[in-house]
Amino acid sequence: MAGSERCRRARATWEVSESEPEVEPESHGPSAAPEGSPPAAATVRPKRRRAAGEAEARRRERQQRKEREALEKREAAAAWRLLRPERCLRLLEVCVDPGFLEDPGSDIWIEALRSLDCKHSIEPQAIPCSITWRRNMPSIPSAPDDCMVKTEEEKEVLVLLEPADFLKRLCSLTQTFVDASSGSQPDLNQVLPLASLEGSSTKTYSLAVIGLDAYRCNQEQNGWQPLSPGKQSPRSQPGPELFMTQQEILEAQVVLQLWGNIDVQLLDTWQEFGEHVCALTKAIARRPYKSQLEMQELSFCTAGVSGKGLRVEKDGTGLWQVWKRQIQQFNRVSPATAAAIAEAYPSPGLLVQAYEECSTEDEKLLLLSNIPVKSDISGKDHRVGPDLSRRIYLFMVSTNPDLILDLTV
Repeated sequence: MAGSERCRRARATWEVSESEPEVEPESHGPSAAPEGSPPAAATVRPKRRRAAGEAEARRRERQQRKEREALEKREAAAAWRLLRPERCLRLLEVCVDPGFLEDPGSDIWIEALRSLDCKHSIEPQAIPCSITWRRNMPSIPSAPDDCMVKTEEEKEVLVLLEPADFLKRLCSLTQTFVDASSGSQPDLNQVLPLASLEGSSTKTYSLAVIGLDAYRCNQEQNGWQPLSPGKQSPRSQPGPELFMTQQEILEAQVVLQLWGNIDVQLLDTWQEFGEHVCALTKAIARRPYKSQLEMQELSFCTAGVSGKGLRVEKDGTGLWQVWKRQIQQFNRVSPATAAAIAEAYPSPGLLVQAYEECSTEDEKLLLLSNIPVKSDISGKDHRVGPDLSRRIYLFMVSTNPDLILDLTV
């Protein structure tokens, strides 16, 4: 009985109930980790990998930004080279109307045009006997095979008129201007019928007339003299344009210039016409270069060491060099003279203080005149002199912005 009782107690002690879960013993050691979680070393490695990946991405972004900036600089330099005066004529093409070839004197100005380093072509124009210009601008290629040429029409149009035709148009213009009411705009279509031309409002027109004075003299010599009313016949009656005076022709030119921005060139020979076309071609070719210069912040300041300022440190180092450079900006002041004045009075404040200590006006004017200057070129010493001393004094104390310092200019 006693043995069976001990067996029952032992089974009751080690028996586990099916309704109670089995509890794992808690572990408080340093290596304990919840079930299913990675080890500590495995948690640190992804963070390091992420940091390394972000650093690599930032490095690639900086490298790409530098490459883009370098590419933009190369493209800007290539575009600037295309705009240089020695190359701009090669990009321009002069388009000549075939009507010019009908006159035997046109060979003279065609030869002058060929002397320029630019292309020219014979093709029909919207206005007979006119010249236009177009620019063949190559694009900056990102790859060797990507170069493309962009053609742009220039706004200038040069029209050649015969003397007789020019006088008739001027006469019609002046007649409409006289008959019109005060304050009305003259009818410029009497000179250039541009209303039917597409894009005429964006163009700048100019007229050229060859041999107008010779034509008028020839007509007068051939008998186009005003006769008495009883002796005139219908056949001998000249047109009203032949009776226009020089004053009326000049007034008509002023009307064209003011109301239509139309310039008129009165030339004597085809040689002069060729020179005018060449000068106009050069001006049109160099226009982008001049526009690019005007877009710069300091277009008057050349690039290089001469255009850079002087560095001034926080402790004041460099202020003496700035003061010497300011003195050197006066007309006819050498670096040696500026250095001598700056050594005698190392700052503008000390110079103003010296002026205040002077008792008379003449003493102030001649304060700097006896400062010795050591010349490095000639080897002979000289002095600042009264003229420069007077100019510096007036510059330092005068409040008149229109004061002329240099009396020799």
